[in-house]
Amino acid sequence: MRRACIRAVLLWLSWVTAAAAVQESGHLRFGVLPLQSPTKLAGMFLPLSGYLGEALGRPVQFVTSSSFSSFMEKVAHRQYDIIYLNPMLYGRSRPYGYRVIAKVASEPFTGILVVRRDGRLRSLGAENLPADLRIGFPDPGAFAATVMVRKYLQSLGIDVERQMQMQYFGSQDSAILALYNGLVDVTGTWRPSLRSMPPLIRDQLEIIAETPPQPQMPIAVRDDLPPQQIERLRQALVGLAAAPGGQSIIRQLGFKRGFEAASDDEYLEVSE
Repeated sequence: MRRACIRAVLLWLSWVTAAAAVQESGHLRFGVLPLQSPTKLAGMFLPLSGYLGEALGRPVQFVTSSSFSSFMEKVAHRQYDIIYLNPMLYGRSRPYGYRVIAKVASEPFTGILVVRRDGRLRSLGAENLPADLRIGFPDPGAFAATVMVRKYLQSLGIDVERQMQMQYFGSQDSAILALYNGLVDVTGTWRPSLRSMPPLIRDQLEIIAETPPQPQMPIAVRDDLPPQQIERLRQALVGLAAAPGGQSIIRQLGFKRGFEAASDDEYLEVSE
């Protein structure tokens, strides 16, 4: 009981400190889940951050973290004002006061299983699975690439931990490159990351399976932002496709159609 009270007080203090830091600095911190390398993420999200800063009339700073777990530690301490993350981790962010305002408006949010075109694996099934098959994932917290793919394999009767040799590579790009370089036989990932690969790499790979869809990647905000700013953020995101330069920003993100409005209700049933 005493430990729980102390933890609650410390968490409250971290929330107050985070809010005070934002008021003092004047900028908002846009935390992006480390799906790719920091350099690649910066190229994707810096233009969007600049666009949102102009819409709000205050700077929006792109930031990321070294891993999924360290990103979520910062979320737990409310160090980000705006966050872009996967549906599963969004569910974990809700107790810390984050609420979704928009989601990616694009293709269905699915995980895919990718192999080399010249590789030995052509189909997936519990009966014909090679005994020494190696599978790569980005991170245990990667919802589409890891959690959804593992559930899909289980639905096929494949016990990933017992029938495959699993490896984690830290990011989507690293997992795909591991496949390309022959370190694994199949990789779990998602379409935007595969699409972002150079043609030389992408042309050597092919998708052999795809999971059922889940709600798309959300953008959420911290609940202590002024309501007017939250609404301006929502309108800016939804209006990105029609804004001057908006299509260029969407292309740099690797999306197809930008963003659309979203609500909490869409994510309450997302399971881990």
